[in-house]
Amino acid sequence: MAKASPEQLAEFLHRLDTRIFHVPALTPGTSALERLLALVLQEDHGSFPVAEKAVRSLRGSFVHWNEVRVARCFEVQDCLLAARVGEADHRAELVQEYLRRVFGLQNHLDLDWLYDATSERREKLLSALAIAPEHARFVLDLDAIDEDDEDDPGVPVTPAIKRLFSRLGWVPTNPKEAVVRELMEPVLEGEKLYPNYLALAILARSLPQSKPTRCVRTEALKTVFEKRDSLSDEELTTLLAEIPYPYALTHTGYGAKKATRKATKASPKKKAAKKATKKKVAKRKASKKATPKS
Repeated sequence: MAKASPEQLAEFLHRLDTRIFHVPALTPGTSALERLLALVLQEDHGSFPVAEKAVRSLRGSFVHWNEVRVARCFEVQDCLLAARVGEADHRAELVQEYLRRVFGLQNHLDLDWLYDATSERREKLLSALAIAPEHARFVLDLDAIDEDDEDDPGVPVTPAIKRLFSRLGWVPTNPKEAVVRELMEPVLEGEKLYPNYLALAILARSLPQSKPTRCVRTEALKTVFEKRDSLSDEELTTLLAEIPYPYALTHTGYGAKKATRKATKASPKKKAAKKATKKKVAKRKASKKATPKS
């Protein structure tokens, strides 16, 4: 496979776009406890803005998060219902379970150390909590970037991402970080940072560390990349199931568009039949006009 360009990578990620990964950049002053809680409430299928709305409603109704932890479940549920947050009963249970697990691990609810911790330490906490969605770890990696620190490397180029880019043939084998950044950074600008990075990180995490003789997941991704413009929704879904990448896609209708174009393009036989019909109708009208009145 030829090396990829940033434009091709952007097209590939456009087909894999999912609203789950549309997480906004960290708002200054947001505690790590609340940021992670919003991700927990989002789960693997929900909207981040709705999850964030639930967090805001709880923060405004209770004095402290510890109060939420020890409250009656129906009190938390009522708060969410008042804010018109969906699945209030489920989310109320999830909020308290999350807070109890955090408190149980460290005997307090302060998680702001996550912003200064290594990726490995954040991973250790998330594994211990066992309640956050898969993409939460990568959201926190991006949140931890300190743009004011000249020594901060910026967007993490992990061994898994290097492996993904290399196995798909986008960069040489065992690539240097600079080569990966050159291809990756143009598709991570502005609002595309979180959704595109999360998609790449999730795909990278899905590939096995040791390269098998034939990797079904790698082959599926290669096909998606090569045929990104022509794959129908059904074909794409089948390929993504091999990885797996179980997220509802934002940009759909590819198969329908293709079928519509085919249906609207009439065949030569149909065109000829339509033309003959028009001639017959015209001939009958002319015959009626030529018949003298009695």
